[in-house]
Amino acid sequence: MKKSSAIFLVGLMLLFTILAGCSPKVKETNSAGNSNQGNSSDKKSFNIGLAISMSGGTALFGEGVKRGVDLAVKEFNDSGGFEGQNANLVLYDDEAKPEKSVEIVQKLINQDKIVALVGPANSGNAMAHIQFTQEAKIPEVVPVATGTQITQEYKDADKNYIFRVAPLDGVQVSAILKELIDKQGLTKLGVIHDTEGYGQGGKEDIVKQMKENYNMDPTVISAFDPKELNLEPSIRAMNNAGVEAVIFYGLAPQSAKLLEARFNEGLNSPIYATWATGDPTVLNLVGDLVKGDLFFVQSFTIDQNEVAKNFHKKVIDMYGEDVFPIATAQGYDSAKLILDAIKRVGINSEKIRDQIESFTDFEGVTAIKSVPFTKDNHEAFGIDEVFIAKYNDELQIVAAE
Repeated sequence: MKKSSAIFLVGLMLLFTILAGCSPKVKETNSAGNSNQGNSSDKKSFNIGLAISMSGGTALFGEGVKRGVDLAVKEFNDSGGFEGQNANLVLYDDEAKPEKSVEIVQKLINQDKIVALVGPANSGNAMAHIQFTQEAKIPEVVPVATGTQITQEYKDADKNYIFRVAPLDGVQVSAILKELIDKQGLTKLGVIHDTEGYGQGGKEDIVKQMKENYNMDPTVISAFDPKELNLEPSIRAMNNAGVEAVIFYGLAPQSAKLLEARFNEGLNSPIYATWATGDPTVLNLVGDLVKGDLFFVQSFTIDQNEVAKNFHKKVIDMYGEDVFPIATAQGYDSAKLILDAIKRVGINSEKIRDQIESFTDFEGVTAIKSVPFTKDNHEAFGIDEVFIAKYNDELQIVAAE
């Protein structure tokens, strides 16, 4: 290299160094969405993990849960924390991908040293990562994912570390069938479901429960490809079979397409669906089409009691809106179980797990019981804690009469 070239390169590097030193400092943030609640320099803190989708198809669930968890953490810290220690929330976006969920949960356990975990939104993500929380003896409270197997995977272990504050699929099906068969006496029921894991599992639950509990079979079953989202053929199949009600198993975009197809094809039978149809995405996509004979399972509505009304007001006061009330409420109760346990037993993860399992006086904002769990049952919601809801004329979700 010529001497003049070498001098030019050295000078150029020196110029870059000077410019970099003069550049404004950008505050470093966790690219996955790290949230730090109450971590101040004059107080010790401990970490609570939140592994949930902040992007992808279930991002609105994740945003609602995050707001509920943030609120629970704020209240805990404002009340003094535990022996002067604040809770610090460490959030990572699992992008609704199982492989990402595995990565971030291991990071939360091994790097961030969490004492407990809230998450996820997706059943596939839960099934992919719960082995790590179980093996590390980190209690995990699931606020959204509804796959039946999640809390059953380690039910025979000496201690099961997986809990849930969401209506599992089997309970939602039971609630719908109780309404349609026990209460209304209907016998001709149609089923529409997507062909992926969520819809396929729901269809299997419906067929199994109808046969075992009522000695009945669906009059007609119609599956649709969620990638194509063409539900007119399914609606026509229901009309042709003369069903008295339709049970639908699909996520929010599919629910919206179902309502458009119902409008276009003129289906007269009511539709009963899972809590996914209460996702505000449906309302945003189809507006007034949510009104009418559309019903779905819920564990929380903003008007169900004074506790719910007060909680909703707190969310509005903190955020200016309540983007997904049921997800926010279930996120809040999931975090509150952990934080109330810490108030009583400290920040030892095994003791936190034991306390979560043995509460007899828990006070939440959803329909959760004062005794949420037992050794043999890590589901906060059974058939008596969920109910059928609908949209009212003001497009608010309320309990169906």
